Amino acid sequence: MAKSLKSRIVIIGASGFIGFHLSKAIHSNWGDSDLVLIDNFIRSTSDEAFRELCRLDRVSFRMGDVTESTFIEDCLLPGDIVINLAALNGTQNFYEKPGDVLHHSAVSALMINRVAAIVGASRYIYFGSSEVYADSINAGLVTLPTPENVPFLIQDPTNPRWSYASAKQIGEISCHAYHLQYGLDYQIFRIHNIYGPRMGMHHVIPDLIMNFSKGNPEVMGVEQTRCFMFVSDAVRVILDLIKNDRAKNQVINIGSDAEITILDLALKISTLVNPNLIIDSIPAPAGSVSRRQPDLAHMKSLTKSWADSIDIDEGLRLTKEWYLRNL
Repeated sequence: MAKSLKSRIVIIGASGFIGFHLSKAIHSNWGDSDLVLIDNFIRSTSDEAFRELCRLDRVSFRMGDVTESTFIEDCLLPGDIVINLAALNGTQNFYEKPGDVLHHSAVSALMINRVAAIVGASRYIYFGSSEVYADSINAGLVTLPTPENVPFLIQDPTNPRWSYASAKQIGEISCHAYHLQYGLDYQIFRIHNIYGPRMGMHHVIPDLIMNFSKGNPEVMGVEQTRCFMFVSDAVRVILDLIKNDRAKNQVINIGSDAEITILDLALKISTLVNPNLIIDSIPAPAGSVSRRQPDLAHMKSLTKSWADSIDIDEGLRLTKEWYLRNL
């Protein structure tokens, strides 16, 4: 069993994709840490798997709105490790509910960070996103692979796609601000295309699995590229980084650097789900990034937990089996 941090750990957004898998791993590996799980289920679900997690020893659940400071103040204690995964994600939401995306992603980030600083949390861990520099890629301002120290840019604020990116930019900036003003130690994990079972819908892999299973051959942006990391590999890296004092007050890319086109991804999924399907290419949404590949040198200098990661073929098989079995 891995050594526990012996602090109470508050996980906000615990019923979401990464939050759920991370909560389970912390409970299994850090035996004497109490877990407080918080969610409001605006995008995630209280399924049987999450309810079973909440029934485990040393685990408690609080349901509430983390954009309200009074609720957060009631949840946090001095010395807590606060892990913030709260956000309203999903590409479809960016375009259809940009106001809600801003509220639940930006306001929550500011509120949680501020209360954690004032209460005296021992660590604040913020889950960022590669979307923070997406428009910088579009503008040709960053290199590929992309390191952590790149500029943020929103070229067209009228494009609702950037509701999520701008919210995540605010979340990162708040970490630096409250560290400077209150001395709150932080970690920013800038997540890059993590996938796997129970990741919800409105992401490229589950979308393709479900569409192909229904005979829908449409694939957006087949010429674009991404790098995908299976969720169990990401969680293993995250657990190691949380315990690593050298990773304090750092921005760290988390993901894979194995680039794949969306067309090749779609072909792999169609082989698993519907081999006779003929893919129909359609344009990507406006503002969608043509390429994304993180520079992982910083992550790899801090941990070796990324080694022996699950390859894309095995990860897609495991993900496909979960989705076709559960949905």
